[in-house]
Amino acid sequence: MTPQQQQQTGIEAQRVIDSEAYKLAMSAMKAQIVQQWKDCPVRDKEGALLLLQLAKLADKFEGVLTGLIESGKFADHQIKIDSERNESKARQVMRRVL
Repeated sequence: MTPQQQQQTGIEAQRVIDSEAYKLAMSAMKAQIVQQWKDCPVRDKEGALLLLQLAKLADKFEGVLTGLIESGKFADHQIKIDSERNESKARQVMRRVL
């Protein structure tokens, strides 16, 4: 994936995380998982394990989105550095003066 593609993916991931619909959906899902976990009988080890896995999956999903955002920020920084390296000496002097 090119730095520009990583940058764009990071921007899109940030939009998802900032979305009210996403926030509501994730909080509702986590609340339902916790409620089902509380309602799960103590003897139901398999059910409790599946709910634990589901909770970890929800956290992992958020982690992946956060990773995409950070990767996009890093790519943005790389693009800026590369563009500064590629500019002419006269332009570099003018940028520093102004």
